[in-house]
Amino acid sequence: MERVSDDNSLGGMRPLLEQDEAILGYEPQEEFADRCWVLHTIHQEGSRVRWNDLLKGAGKRLEDWQHTPSWKVFDDLGISRDFTSPSLGEIDRECLARLIEILARHSPDGLATECYWAQAAIENVAAPVPARLGRLDEALAHHDDCGPPRWVVSQKFPAHWWPLDRSWFVLTDWDLSGTEVFGSPALVADLLADDGLDAVRHPSIADVRNNYAQWREQAG
Repeated sequence: MERVSDDNSLGGMRPLLEQDEAILGYEPQEEFADRCWVLHTIHQEGSRVRWNDLLKGAGKRLEDWQHTPSWKVFDDLGISRDFTSPSLGEIDRECLARLIEILARHSPDGLATECYWAQAAIENVAAPVPARLGRLDEALAHHDDCGPPRWVVSQKFPAHWWPLDRSWFVLTDWDLSGTEVFGSPALVADLLADDGLDAVRHPSIADVRNNYAQWREQAG
């Protein structure tokens, strides 16, 4: 992926990514027909498990969580037995690999589709949002560069990425443990049906902005 200049408009997206409300990440509101969350990977006793399967053991359902997906979902639930919490503010490699495969099927040039990759403004609020241009099939290598053991890049994996035609958009808010994907109903249906992802419908960041991060009280 190649770094683009700070005066590159990113296809008109730069002003949106740099507005005050988007400091942790920019969430589109009306541009796309559908959306869903891809929950970051969790493990228990070394095996990947779905969020709701783990929550079921604590008598909870993600549908009853009145806020956005984050580590707080699992806080104070008494979950033990070698539980590995989801990554915060950055999609994990396991999720990313599968998400790329599905997005490629809904992209004009498949894995060769050119995309913009932009950081969250919070990484350096005094500077323009850093961004790159690169193909979908370059994402995993860049993810490896953003973390151990390589750590070639001194930034997290980009918070926002989208193809040049803006047929879909991906956001990983810096404060959350889920990645939002926006696009066509067909794309979202593929994500929700995929066994390799823990994709769910859940309220958007904007929908729950004024809610407390807590569980809905159960009737009876």
